[in-house]
Amino acid sequence: MYDRETFFAVIPARKDSKGISNKNMQLIGDKPMIQFTIEAALAATKLKSVILSSDDENIIELAQKNGVDAPFKRPKNLSQDNSKISDVVLHALDWYETTYQTLPENIMLLQPTSPFRTSEDIDQAIDRFSNSSKKTLVSATELSQHPGDCLVRNDDGKYYRLKINSNYENDSGRQAYPETLFIDGGIYISETLEFLNSLQLIGDNPEIMITPQSHAIDIDTPFDLKIARAMYDSGEF
Repeated sequence: MYDRETFFAVIPARKDSKGISNKNMQLIGDKPMIQFTIEAALAATKLKSVILSSDDENIIELAQKNGVDAPFKRPKNLSQDNSKISDVVLHALDWYETTYQTLPENIMLLQPTSPFRTSEDIDQAIDRFSNSSKKTLVSATELSQHPGDCLVRNDDGKYYRLKINSNYENDSGRQAYPETLFIDGGIYISETLEFLNSLQLIGDNPEIMITPQSHAIDIDTPFDLKIARAMYDSGEF
């Protein structure tokens, strides 16, 4: 049993995935992908309250074996491809309120598809958010490819260079682009009341915590998984 804490973290991990079968239990090195997030959450010194939200008995068993509570099995209607993460967070908050007759001050989301986000990253995010006047925080990293170098396909079937709003007059390479970051999916924090009012974890003007690219891989495709495995085997992480 755990006490009411300032930061209540949820690790969302449903069973099915379009891109990678049984994604959260895929091995990276000698352990399932989700175990990296479980271990990071448990090792974070500033995070005491964390649960798993899953519809997968194997993932639930793994979490409990490693010391993370899974107080419920996520309903089927919240475990579909089109299920919204905001609804998953709402469900977890409903459980918290029912259990403790109160709400946590802040909600944190730790997605298992960011296995290289560390306990130090989590603690740093909590410190940064606590010292900020903003109501949300998201982890982000520098881009490998800038969106200004991308092509988009319009309704007419033609491809056009993606237009980036800026005050720059000269097309002088990447230096001419406005600063752009990639939301790596590793850490989201929101004041609980802000989330309940907006149903958004990021909002319009979030606090940003920059994570190194080696911590920021977001596994969505089989190729992403191959990169993560290669990074782990190389000792980069």
